[in-house]
Amino acid sequence: MSDSKSRAVVFESSAGDMELISRELAARECNDVVSVRWSEANRVLSNGASVLAVVPVDTSDETGVSLIQALKRNRPDMPIIATGPAPLPDLILRAIRAGAMEFLVRPLQTDDLGPALDRVLRAAGLSARTGKCIAVYSAKGGLGNTTVAVNLAFALTRLSEDYRVALMDLVVQGGDVRVFLDMKPTHTIRDVAEQMGSLDTNELITLLHSCPDRVWVCADPNLPDEAELLNGRRVVTMLRRLSEEFVYTVIDCEHTLNERTLAVLDYADQIVVLTHLTVPAVRSLQRTLDLFARLGYAREKVSVVVNRYGSKGDLTLSDLEKVLDENVHAKLPNDYRATIDAAARGQPIYQIAPKSKIVSALDDLATRLNGIILPSEDGKDSSPKSRFLFRRKTEA
Repeated sequence: MSDSKSRAVVFESSAGDMELISRELAARECNDVVSVRWSEANRVLSNGASVLAVVPVDTSDETGVSLIQALKRNRPDMPIIATGPAPLPDLILRAIRAGAMEFLVRPLQTDDLGPALDRVLRAAGLSARTGKCIAVYSAKGGLGNTTVAVNLAFALTRLSEDYRVALMDLVVQGGDVRVFLDMKPTHTIRDVAEQMGSLDTNELITLLHSCPDRVWVCADPNLPDEAELLNGRRVVTMLRRLSEEFVYTVIDCEHTLNERTLAVLDYADQIVVLTHLTVPAVRSLQRTLDLFARLGYAREKVSVVVNRYGSKGDLTLSDLEKVLDENVHAKLPNDYRATIDAAARGQPIYQIAPKSKIVSALDDLATRLNGIILPSEDGKDSSPKSRFLFRRKTEA
């Protein structure tokens, strides 16, 4: 939000809420935040400089809801955050129907406000972010999260010589990225978290472990108790900073849906959800997708990838698509020898077996996530977006 017209207006908020909003917006390069009374609403409506509004709504007063409606009529592109005294379903519904994009409970909390601001600014095209974040996640262990995260990071760099990729190991208790890449990092994610607020570009790079082919790793902590320093807010702050320096940031997520993981999934531009063609893995996948739907994630944000495709399983790909009533996004073949050899040597798979089927499949996945149009089987161009998980099969 570095544009000269980047102004946020906050209506009738308490001093505490106003201070928090100002601080969070300043972290997003918006330092022009003004407090406005109801009586000044007409001036705001006629002023085209404002790009964001925070409006309180209440059960006993229609002023806030009416103002949201008026703002949307005058500035349909303006993102609006409504705040209320409690998460009352009727009040939330009225605010959203009036035109608010988000509803937060007063007094505002940093862990709620920060992600909400990221969502509305990104949706309005006002975010300072340039790079994209890809979270690799599975609710069950043993599905190949680290293998996919590590090798996807290197696959993304192969798309262009100009691409630099950050790889964050967010498995803060027992992460394996350092093992998969034979790393002995001088600094870890704890160092990045503690110094993030004062780091320039060169200082940030020195806290990451440099790998060949333009991949920089933010390593897991050395000690388990260091996880206490990494709450959701700090992790998102790191991701925001990394997005300013790297074309892509790939995150190897924990399997537990704790505050950190939810914050990352919420912030990520794309979530790669892994599964196997086994009954336990697919049941876990169904629960995960149901949760993502309740969290309000856009269909295009989530991509299901079948890992170790071709290995002996309980189900076929057709079975999986019938269960989900959806098409999967991609399949990574079961190449046990190449995968095991690469992990044992501490190298990405493409360095061990550059012509293997799994390397080809990872390159294809990276290409689709990058948004490049791929040729379909009939030779015609097809947008990779049309192949995302949430495209209904009836639309194919």
